[in-house]
Amino acid sequence: MDKGSTYSQRSETDRIFRALDFLGQTAEIVTPLTSDQPVIAMSSLGKLGRFGNQLFQYAFLRICAHQSGARVECPSWIGQSLFGHSEPPISQRLPPAIEQLDQGETLFDAMPEFIPYIEKMAGAPSVRVGVEALEQGLSNVDLWGFFQVHTRFLQPHQAFFRALFQPVPDLRAALEIGLAQLRSRGKTIIGLHIRRGDFVRLPLAGFTLIVPLEWWCEWLDLLWCELDQPVLFLCSDELERVLPAFAKFAPVTCNELSIALPEQLQAMNAEFYIDFFMLSQCDVVGISNSIFSFTACLLNERGQQFFRPCWDFSTKFVQFDPWDSLPLLYINGQPKLLKRLDQVAAVALATQGKIGLLKCLCLQVPIGLTRQWLVRAYLRYQVAGLRGVFR
Repeated sequence: MDKGSTYSQRSETDRIFRALDFLGQTAEIVTPLTSDQPVIAMSSLGKLGRFGNQLFQYAFLRICAHQSGARVECPSWIGQSLFGHSEPPISQRLPPAIEQLDQGETLFDAMPEFIPYIEKMAGAPSVRVGVEALEQGLSNVDLWGFFQVHTRFLQPHQAFFRALFQPVPDLRAALEIGLAQLRSRGKTIIGLHIRRGDFVRLPLAGFTLIVPLEWWCEWLDLLWCELDQPVLFLCSDELERVLPAFAKFAPVTCNELSIALPEQLQAMNAEFYIDFFMLSQCDVVGISNSIFSFTACLLNERGQQFFRPCWDFSTKFVQFDPWDSLPLLYINGQPKLLKRLDQVAAVALATQGKIGLLKCLCLQVPIGLTRQWLVRAYLRYQVAGLRGVFR
């Protein structure tokens, strides 16, 4: 990995623009496919989605390559430093293979302007691929998508999946020190991940659900008395804001553990990985509707129970099996990029109250719609100029 690279915490919308820019640069510097050796690439890895998304994407890439015997090429990404991977960079222009779901829609269905843009930059027509590629394999294509498949399709590859994401020895040694400190505080470690941040800014997304802190406290109250000497490990993208709500549970955070990341990872803004690793080691885990913490559950071999919020607000939380579940729960049941406006309003009112509803409808929704149409206009302009924008 380029030692100057850092882990980005940009919003998903910003990262989409960065991925488009990256593809344009790639199209200029690589050459058409010339080798007889099978190759499979993912030129958008590290650019389309953040850490949890990248793990799903990389796993799909590696499983497909393993099934077909193809050589893997991808850009530098933070997993190379965390997990010791060393695939060569993109060397050739390959036809795009774009994600497709049997049910529900992908980003490329909801915003079809992506497909002609990707095809133009690649200089080749695209094909659509789904879960069948995990068994059949793929070669001589450039994968595009999030590939957050139902994990029953990944289950046959469970050991391989987990082996892909083991921390390098010096990183593991540092993490084990903190893990030992955490386990010394009790017998049952409850890991809780609360995601807010970009979920607040993206109320239109079909999966964003901001769970009220009091709901989490009620969940902990019910669980606490059933466990043997429980200890709460709390992580969040807004840790200082959410901490006071959990004071009675005396939560432990990564800031209280003696973990010194290797210098290279400190320079890459990789402190988030401490939370991820600890979630993968807890006995009981409660997650947000987030790929970050869901993927940590996939790697958790110690966990006894896993819980997450659901769209039935009378139930609030459901128990799940990480290896037999959809990675994200969508408001309408099937993957769908955007909520309807009435759904946005109902969710905001139920979870954030009247003031939250007002902010959502007057601020976040207009911003979200503007960003969506900016992306679509940008794609149309790149493919067909101003005529494409107005059409």
